[in-house]
Amino acid sequence: MRFSLGSLTQNWMLKLAALALAVLLWVVVSAEEVTTQWITVPIRLAARDSAYTVVAGPSPREVEVRFSGPGRELWELALTRPVLLLSIGEVERESQSYALGPGMVRVPAGVSAVTVLDVRPASAWVRFRRTEGGR
Repeated sequence: MRFSLGSLTQNWMLKLAALALAVLLWVVVSAEEVTTQWITVPIRLAARDSAYTVVAGPSPREVEVRFSGPGRELWELALTRPVLLLSIGEVERESQSYALGPGMVRVPAGVSAVTVLDVRPASAWVRFRRTEGGR
């Protein structure tokens, strides 16, 4: 059996179309497969204690969040950049550590089939200063 360049180039347009169709099918199927991915997410503060102002923080400013879901939605999530909302009610000390968890991550409304699994690091530091006229 001899190999010739002619047999490889014969019907080249049909072969190229078959290859393109195979790649397209692979992309569509892999986009629906459920997988996990770590995405860097910024921390946004929501401090409600009027007796204190935020001096520094949060530290770190970003965390790694592990998401699970279809590949197509994880791609969209990486582009829309969700945030971790650190809501601070009453300040107890001028330098304070807060626990971070999956329930604090705000996923955009268009991304519905994604689950937040983990956050690391699991805490963040915030420094405050008492405001004038504060308690």
